[in-house]
Amino acid sequence: MAPVAEEINAAGSNADLERRGNDGIAITEFQVKRWNPTVIKVKWSHHRRSPHKFTIWFRNVKTQEYYKARDTVWTNDGYIKLRLHSLHHKKGKYQVVLTKWGDYYDVYARSSTFHIWSSDFN
Repeated sequence: MAPVAEEINAAGSNADLERRGNDGIAITEFQVKRWNPTVIKVKWSHHRRSPHKFTIWFRNVKTQEYYKARDTVWTNDGYIKLRLHSLHHKKGKYQVVLTKWGDYYDVYARSSTFHIWSSDFN
């Protein structure tokens, strides 16, 4: 997908989020690497008012179910590689969601939508 199209898609995926104050975290780069096994790379930006830690989830777009990808992520790291273990071979359309630590209702940012196929679990 072209960079401009990715930005538009990402903006659309966050369109329903309420505007946050200065406490946010924003996804700056997102990639699905179809290796064996598939890895999802996420980079984010933050500032001094951002929380020190947060949680990353996989969100099934169709069912709206959340699967915890990583319980505790330290904000200062700025980068993470995620595996698909928490999905338990559930294929479909997903988004990566960054939320307040342990609370998937308080969303900081969402990635663009991506597909998980059966072959991604091999």
